[in-house]
Amino acid sequence: MPTSGSGDDNRHRGASSVRSAPNARSSRRRFLTGVAGTAAATGIAGCLGGGGSDNDVNIIAVEGEGRLVQNLIDEYVEAETELSIDVTLFPYANLYERVNSVLTTGGTGYDAILIDDTWFPQFATYFDPLEQWLPEGLPEDQLIDTTVDIATWPTPDAPTVPSAEGMDETVRGQVVVGNTQMFVYNTAYYEEVGEDEPQNWDDVLRAGQRIDDEIDGANGYVIRGQRGNPIDTNFMSLGRSLAGDMFDEDWRYQWNDGPGEEAVQFFVEELNSISPDGVASFDSDQVLNRIGDGSAAQGLAWPAASSTLLNPEDAEEADNLEFIPIPEGDRQAPTQGNWMLGINANIADERKEDAGEVIQTIISKEAQDRYVELGGVPFRHDTFEDNMDAEPWYEALYESLQNAVPRPRTPLWNEIDITQGEYLNSALTGEIDPSDALDEIENDVESILGGADYY
Repeated sequence: MPTSGSGDDNRHRGASSVRSAPNARSSRRRFLTGVAGTAAATGIAGCLGGGGSDNDVNIIAVEGEGRLVQNLIDEYVEAETELSIDVTLFPYANLYERVNSVLTTGGTGYDAILIDDTWFPQFATYFDPLEQWLPEGLPEDQLIDTTVDIATWPTPDAPTVPSAEGMDETVRGQVVVGNTQMFVYNTAYYEEVGEDEPQNWDDVLRAGQRIDDEIDGANGYVIRGQRGNPIDTNFMSLGRSLAGDMFDEDWRYQWNDGPGEEAVQFFVEELNSISPDGVASFDSDQVLNRIGDGSAAQGLAWPAASSTLLNPEDAEEADNLEFIPIPEGDRQAPTQGNWMLGINANIADERKEDAGEVIQTIISKEAQDRYVELGGVPFRHDTFEDNMDAEPWYEALYESLQNAVPRPRTPLWNEIDITQGEYLNSALTGEIDPSDALDEIENDVESILGGADYY
């Protein structure tokens, strides 16, 4: 089962189904479908885990990010569209299985589906081309380019996936959560050791070493080093900034070379040397706790972390923490972690029209201004520009999202992600050295790709 790559706060203990009561102004065409048609549709939806046919649009989404979308629907979208909309929320770990079951079996129980961008290459062809169902089309002049590209299949300017050969690039989804990885550091610690805001990874290491040496009880950095997806997600932005893209245009692994080895060594040796003991088992909670209580000076964080780190009730150092874009190496390469809505290709055209109207309304300027008030993560230029003071991290996120780089766009990413993360963890613990880790990663990753006819 895929593990969470988009954010650090997607693990929730229980599923919940958030049902919106049918709107009094529900569309007349739905009312006229008749009892027999409704009963038949309900049977199908029930078999395939759908939300029920008494709503105009049924959406399946993840807890956390999906609840913010649900709140926007409740407070703005339903009234604006005059459609009844049901949103069913699942924990991250359960959502993938449900989405896979619905889409790959021809299920019609959900009309629009909110998915992690790392799943998109696997499910893209199960989503209908989007623009034909948007009454006003995509507001491309206001959508940040990276948020359009990541929802396009095949992905522009990316290596060709065998299953997508010969396909035209088509927008099949729309980002509704503009997650991108950022950097957070303790400004008071930096000031105490005479360092300015870090611009590159050398600055991070130098300041971290001074903090580690000069400030009692504080480590200079904190790695999210848990085996598998957590450590790989923590490494990707640094790896790509120092060593370039992970794959070449023919899907050959490129990090088993000088720059790649230097990047891994910097991560598992230099940054590890100024991180707390035991980081090889740290997941996001431990990282945020250490930064929040001041026992670690800096690290990577997703937008969701701001609700904890910038809240004085949750974090002792809240007033001293600042979010900035990921530091540079040879380039700035913050990891993109968007959530996107797509329209289930299996449903009837009439329902696709309604789903398209809902998505069109969600991404409108008016809805996005309301989304900001609800605590949402924007993805439009004008939303950021008009609301830059709404959150102290918006400026960093806006810059980061424009430079964001998605995880490699292959349906096999989740397997590759875990594989690389296992060897990075072994290098972090000292079980193997960086060079041997990269040899093993290259061998295993290219074996995965070769087995799927990438070569």
